[in-house]
Order: sequence, then structure tokens, then C-alpha cells
Amino acid sequence: MPRRQWVLLSAGLLAGCGADSKETKETEETDPEPSTDYFPPNDSDEWEAADPEATGWSPQGLTDLVALVKENNSSSFMMLSGGRVLVEEYFLNATRTTELDVASVQKSFTSTLLGLARDKQLLSFDDTVSSHLAEGWSNATQQQEAAITLRHLMTHASGLNPNTLNYATTPGTLFDYNTNAYQKLRLVLEQVAGTDINELSREWLFNAIGIGGQWVLREGQDPTGAALWGLELAARDMARFGLLAQRAGVWSNQAVTAEGWFDEAWSPSAVKADYGLLWWLQGLGSLGKKGAPADLVAALGARDQKVFIAPSLDLVVTRQGLAAGAQTEAESDFDAVLLKAVADARL
Repeated sequence: MPRRQWVLLSAGLLAGCGADSKETKETEETDPEPSTDYFPPNDSDEWEAADPEATGWSPQGLTDLVALVKENNSSSFMMLSGGRVLVEEYFLNATRTTELDVASVQKSFTSTLLGLARDKQLLSFDDTVSSHLAEGWSNATQQQEAAITLRHLMTHASGLNPNTLNYATTPGTLFDYNTNAYQKLRLVLEQVAGTDINELSREWLFNAIGIGGQWVLREGQDPTGAALWGLELAARDMARFGLLAQRAGVWSNQAVTAEGWFDEAWSPSAVKADYGLLWWLQGLGSLGKKGAPADLVAALGARDQKVFIAPSLDLVVTRQGLAAGAQTEAESDFDAVLLKAVADARL
């Protein structure tokens, strides 16, 4: 894979921070072709390590990157190159087995579960939410609810107020990030599968790629009085999921998702060019304008929980912890800071 993409990423983000872009030049040098045949075993903690210099990374650059991550309230940080562990570090008393709430990173897991439910012919994304849930799942009227589809919830275009779940505008016309409306998708999955979210997650996805973790009740309720759920995962669980996505839904030569699923999930929605089906398409958004690879996608959550995936670079990056800066629901200024440091770690 040509280094040019990473050089551009570094140059663009440096320019955004006020540095002299002339210091970074494009080059036609090439890196070794990434290995795409390695997957960590599901029944062992053994995970092969990537050789930094052999895979095009600067050991000192990676040391500087880890220092940055540590200084910004992180609990865990992982990087995979060719599926192998390039970096794995823990801070703030976290360990390899520590499971933390990944906040809205869960949305991208739910996206995959919904794709699997569709494969099983249990639902269609164009189904109305009301065809699966009883009246009163929102605070809109029955007639207003009847116009909202699963796809609307998956693209944050339900037309419901994010804070009250009252009707606000015509569904499908406006992107309005809405976690309360999104949470109804868990109820839909449980309804069509006839089992709870943890059981279906294990049977359909987690066991296939060696993920532990669990869905847990959060404190509080949504505006309709319904329970809210979080997903607690270890760093390696997040990395495994990122690798599955990077490898287009294949794990150890076995298809976990339908062919083309992630292409579909990573296609821009009708209401937001840099958001797909519960995935952030950051290479098509503000980071893309600063030089990030066009195929950079991310599962993002509050307090800077992150899974970055760049298939063209055979790269997965994950981060857990407290907020690195101002609290946000998903995207944050730390995205650009972190990705610039990743770019700078390339040889």
C-alpha cells in the first residue's frame, strides 16, 4: 500500500494544527503488502505481534503515540497491523481483562446484528418500527410513529426529538443524532429473535469472533420510561470487532456477515454524507478534508471510546477511557489529534 495516503493524512492534520505543510512531502515509496490471512484464535489469549519496522512503523513514533494516548485519560489503546498486535497498552488500572462501557460504539455492533437479523429474514430495514413494537414506543402519536422505519433509526433520521422522543419533523429528512430513538433497535432485535440481546449477540456474532463482554442495564430511563442499555467490552473485544469489519465480515476464512454487508453499512445515508448505518464515515467528513483516507470509518462513543478502521491500510485502532477533552456524544476534537499521531508514527 503506497505510503502516500498516510503522508497526506499527516500533512493535512498538521496543516489543521498550524504547522508548515511544506515539512511533509509526498513520496512514491511503497510499504510491504499487508498480510490479510491472520486472525487471532478464538480459544486462546495468544495473539501474534506485528514487527513495527517490518510493517512500516517507527518504534520511536509508536512510543510517542502511546505517550500521547496515556496523557489523555486513556484506559486502553490497541493498534492492529495485518491483524497482528502492533500496540497494546493499558492505563488507569485497566488490564487486558477489564471490560468498560463502550458508549455509542455499541451502535456499530447493533448495526451488524441488524444486518444478521435481515440475513435470517427476521426483518427488513424498511419495516416500520411499529410493526415490531407496540404503540407508545415513542412519545409521538400512533400515526406519527407509523411513518418511522428501522432505517430511520439506523441513520438518526427518525424525526423524533432526541431529548423527549416527541415528533419534531418528517422522518427521513434530517440527521439528528438520537441515542434514545436508537435504543429501540435493541427491543426490535429481541422481538424478532425471540431472545434477549446477550443471547442473540453471542449466538450470531460474539462467539464467532471470540468476543466476551456483555450488554448491561444502565441507570435511568429514556423519555418513555424504557430501560437504557450499555455494552461492556475489553479492548481486545473491540479490536476483534474492528478486524472483522476491516476483513469485510470474514473471520478465519468463514463468512460471519453477508458478502457486501460492510460496504452497505459504510455507504452514506440519504441525510448525512459522512454517516452510514450506525457507522461514522470519517474519511468522507471533516477528517477526509484534512487528508484522511477516504475509507476511514469509525465506531465512536461518548468519552472518546473509539474503533477506527482503515481497510486500505489494513489498520485497526481502538481506544477506551475518560474523555480526552470536552465531553461529546461521538465525534470529538481528539479524533484528529489521535489520527495525526498515528500518521506521524509511520516510517
